[in-house]
Amino acid sequence: MRPTLLVCGAVLATLALTGCSGSADKAAEPSVSPSETVSAQEIAYYRCLEENGLVLEEPNPGQLRVDKDKNTDEAVAAEAEDKCRDLQKAIPDAPVDEESLAAAIEASVCVREKGFEDYPDPDPKTGEVDLEAAGVSRNQELRAALRDCLPKGDGVGDAVVGG
Repeated sequence: MRPTLLVCGAVLATLALTGCSGSADKAAEPSVSPSETVSAQEIAYYRCLEENGLVLEEPNPGQLRVDKDKNTDEAVAAEAEDKCRDLQKAIPDAPVDEESLAAAIEASVCVREKGFEDYPDPDPKTGEVDLEAAGVSRNQELRAALRDCLPKGDGVGDAVVGG
């Protein structure tokens, strides 16, 4: 499953909540373990984010994500996402597991209960919500509601785009 966009996150990750940056050191190139296949498109997307000021981390061999603890500039994050959007769209969607989809649906229901009646359900195939179309980057109250509604500690509710 693609860690970037799952359930708004890395979806879900609240587009402009944090920013990031990093080095383009060849030694930092991800190594892919046999159990986890990372697409060339996904690596290109993360490297684009890195080149545009976002700090990356590699929590597991071959798995890149935005380091949410080292990135606090929302403007940098939004600009990097904007510049890398076409690369992100080229990443093939991975099917979502039932548990993650259920959590994404629950988060959408929660956001609607907090007064954002138009907030969409996640895509049933990917578990993702189009955060840009939902207006997350333009509405701080919606971002706060989303943070409150997303599961914590599982890499979803505390995730950022790219992470």
